[in-house]
Amino acid sequence: MTTPRLPSLVIFDLDDTLYPYEPCHKAGMAALVHFATRELGVKERAFLDVWDAARKKVKARLGATGSSHSRLLYGHEAIEMLGLRSQPGLALALEQEYWREYLLAAKLRPGARDLLSSLRYNNIPIAIVTDLTAQIQFRKLVHLELDQVVDHVVVSEEATTDKIGLEPFRVLFDRLPRQDGNHVWFVGDSVADVSCIERLVKEELIESGTGWLLAGHGEPPADSVTWSRMEAIENALAELVPGGKEASA
Repeated sequence: MTTPRLPSLVIFDLDDTLYPYEPCHKAGMAALVHFATRELGVKERAFLDVWDAARKKVKARLGATGSSHSRLLYGHEAIEMLGLRSQPGLALALEQEYWREYLLAAKLRPGARDLLSSLRYNNIPIAIVTDLTAQIQFRKLVHLELDQVVDHVVVSEEATTDKIGLEPFRVLFDRLPRQDGNHVWFVGDSVADVSCIERLVKEELIESGTGWLLAGHGEPPADSVTWSRMEAIENALAELVPGGKEASA
């Protein structure tokens, strides 16, 4: 990995980056299945199969867009596939069951709040760029008490594509002063969260960037990317700020 520079901006992914996704999804699906078996009279396995088929159908239809992740649309499609025709109230209930338990299980990843606090202490702007729809992503931020911590939020619903198509990043940099793109840190859980660096440089939206991936093994996907943890990212920041670690304590 190339030696990182002090960031002019740090962009975080949200899901499975600032908090672990799997415990939340597991809790949401358990609530969803319980509701469906009770209210729809279907067996658990049958409902899970229909839900998965509905999810795939919605994603195939919509492509890489914010709405392709909508549990409301998955529920609506699943109800149709069960032969119950459209039932908006039931689709809303399915969505609510899932997200209620999901949010109750959501906890910040260890080290996340300390890193965010260090960035704020050092007056480094914080952005979140995330795939999904605005309402639920905003609810997550409020639930995790991050809504007053981050400076900018972009969700893929307000762009034409998910992050893989770069449009959410274009929306973000259209809102920011030019100097915020001098050297940008990208923090995420998948290669897709950091694979944008070279393309953003080519589009002259940023001058340079460093990617931090929270999971993985083997060779990093690019010279500008390293596998890391929240604590290690904070330590790297502390080494770069004027005055060293004392300045970010």
